[in-house]
Amino acid sequence: MVFICSAAFGSERLTIDSFEYTQSSTAQDVWKPQAEGPSVELTHHTTDEGEQALLLPCDFSREEERCYWDREVDLDLTKFGRFSLWVYAEDPQAVGSGTLYFQSGDAWYAGRLPVEREGWQRVSLWKSDFQAEGSPSGWGKIGRIRLSFWKADNTDTVVAVDDLEAMSDEIMVVLGDLTIRKDSSEAGSVRRFCSSMAKMLEDSGLEFGVVNDTDVESGALSGCKLAIFPFNPDISDKECKAIERFVESGGKFMFFYSLPERLAGLLGVEIAGWTRENYPGQFSSIGLEVDAVEGLPEMIVQRSWNVRITEPKDPETKVIGEWIDADGKRTGVSAITIGANGVFMGHVLLPSYTLDKKQVLLALFGKLVPEMRQSLSKVALKDAGRIAGLGGIGEVSSFIVDNAVAIPTLRGIEALQHLVESRKLLIQAERASEDNRYGETLGTARKAMEELREALFYSFPSRKSEFRALWCHSAFGIPGWDWDKAIGWLKENGFNAIVPNMLWAGVTYYPSEVLPVAEEVEERGDQIAQCLEACRKHGVQIHVWKVNWNLSRAPEEFVQRLRKEGRLQKDRRGNEVNWLCPSHPENFKLELDSMLEIVREYDVDGIHFDYIRYPNRNACYCSNCKRRFEESTGVKVNDWPEEVISGKYKEDFTQWRCDQITRLVQAVSEQARKIKPEIKISAAVFNGYPGCRQTVGQDWKAWIQAGYLDFVCPMDYTADNDRLRNLVANQIQIVNRRIPLYPGIGASAPGLPPEQVAMQVHIARNLGVDGFIVFEYDPSVAREVLPALFKGITEGGGSRSF
Repeated sequence: MVFICSAAFGSERLTIDSFEYTQSSTAQDVWKPQAEGPSVELTHHTTDEGEQALLLPCDFSREEERCYWDREVDLDLTKFGRFSLWVYAEDPQAVGSGTLYFQSGDAWYAGRLPVEREGWQRVSLWKSDFQAEGSPSGWGKIGRIRLSFWKADNTDTVVAVDDLEAMSDEIMVVLGDLTIRKDSSEAGSVRRFCSSMAKMLEDSGLEFGVVNDTDVESGALSGCKLAIFPFNPDISDKECKAIERFVESGGKFMFFYSLPERLAGLLGVEIAGWTRENYPGQFSSIGLEVDAVEGLPEMIVQRSWNVRITEPKDPETKVIGEWIDADGKRTGVSAITIGANGVFMGHVLLPSYTLDKKQVLLALFGKLVPEMRQSLSKVALKDAGRIAGLGGIGEVSSFIVDNAVAIPTLRGIEALQHLVESRKLLIQAERASEDNRYGETLGTARKAMEELREALFYSFPSRKSEFRALWCHSAFGIPGWDWDKAIGWLKENGFNAIVPNMLWAGVTYYPSEVLPVAEEVEERGDQIAQCLEACRKHGVQIHVWKVNWNLSRAPEEFVQRLRKEGRLQKDRRGNEVNWLCPSHPENFKLELDSMLEIVREYDVDGIHFDYIRYPNRNACYCSNCKRRFEESTGVKVNDWPEEVISGKYKEDFTQWRCDQITRLVQAVSEQARKIKPEIKISAAVFNGYPGCRQTVGQDWKAWIQAGYLDFVCPMDYTADNDRLRNLVANQIQIVNRRIPLYPGIGASAPGLPPEQVAMQVHIARNLGVDGFIVFEYDPSVAREVLPALFKGITEGGGSRSF
């Protein structure tokens, strides 16, 4: 059927469905349309008549949200950590995305299927990509598969799929689902660091799987050679026993930050303690013993804030990494320890400065599992030519040549010099690989990638005039910098606007007469005033960012008062949601007054909405919402909330929810302009319209059409350049030149390397946007991304010149 490249590493494959049905009626018996949708058909993967695929007609002109089909199965997917599916999209812009579901018990695992480019693409999903909907019974009890495709507009289209497979790989990353299942406060960190580890491995070109703690308990590491635990704080005794059996059979492990005492002996270490940094920047980087492990770089940048410390208790166990502070001094605190059975690092591996970290991982993999070195060398050589979505050094060369006429001559020469050097280094790395010089292969390939990155940075065309902004989630800016330094650095690197988060629904970082003031303000002062002063000094715009409705960070006594007054949201089951209910008149007034206070008291350039929506579909269904909805629409809801969620009043309630959000945008816009006519009103919005109307009540197209916004910033956070391209193309059509469109590029979320940030800005520009905004202004973006962008993308927009 579909040609699949042979694996660089050993893996076991399970074909879940090859879609080789004899006729359409057979396929229709297996794959059942849901919600009275259209039946499946058969088509072909290519012009070869032997390569059959399943055709899924998407009647989006008729269907409200999606088209989806189910197949009954009986599968045990415990040991399979990776899934693969070929997907064909006739019109990607008509499809918001797809979802691959596996039903377990009465609940589901749901993984997003990207449908970003026209034609066929092979999609890989890891278990860490799947979210639990409800409480699944585990991957060992899969009874149904669902293929679902979500509408982006009312255009009918078709999607096709082929070869749904599951893989069990020799390298496994373990997601800490035992922490997630108990709804721990660390659940978000568990997911985040598992995903960042998986992304680092994926970007390196490695074949690997992701399984859960509970899968490991059931024997999922059988056949695996290397297990990676990126952050697993709740490993059970049962899982420890399974890991011990895994090690007894020859398996190796890597633990980050959390290491059960029971397993410390397998590594030959004793857990000596845990400590926060005693002074700022104490754990800024890790100095590595390059002679201890072949292929290690000299250092990796970490900027950790607390660490766990281990001491070797076995002659074979060595400390190969030591924490170094911001001044370059060794601290004497162990950072990375290696033993016969594995590796422990005293903090999670942070998703920044990834070139060095990918080299460290490959070096450690080669040390722990020497038989993988040949395959790992090939991975390193291939990775050295893949960058920013370009498939190899040839594509990078073509990109540079294509841009030569649009960049200054000196920059073009610089780009070509780096490209030539990259080619030389890559040839040297290939020779080292042929001679089985593993460490030299890794180091030289990494240097080739560095040169290729530099070539790419210098090759991006710039613009002389456009809006270039950074969201800054911290009201205090970059840790260790004052606002003058932070804004000066921003300006120096070609940016002209900052959007700092200075208030939430229940707290401010300036003296407010409307909302509670954060305790830090007493010691550190008025953050709007400080940022504003720096912005005026350096000629940078300031648009103050408010997180609307969301009561995170609010003082408990303030939340308690709101709770007593019945002003918090409720989900469909009556559980409290820690957000202000938008339909409550006092909440509306609080939100309005807090934003107008900024306009009155500070000479800022603009105010910026965020979280200007409901949290999700599951709110708000409080009794006051029921009463106000009935009063507003003149209907009587007998079965609340079912009749407004999926019953006869669903559409009415969708519009009513949108109206509760829109009325605040309207009021702020109209009244702020009366106070200060030149003020700019803007919003960070969901990237998928019109879906956000149904899910979170955010009708940002209506705001634009009504003239409430002066510019809009869709949060286009994606690591997929094709998805970025489709999102922006749709948004351009929605905005229709009524106001400027500034796409949000996710440097920090999902976490993009500098070269991909630059590429996504370039893609958006070529589609015709008016500027861009980057999330977010944090230390890694300040130190790593901004200077890289100034080599090309933002060159000419700051105080420096090339």
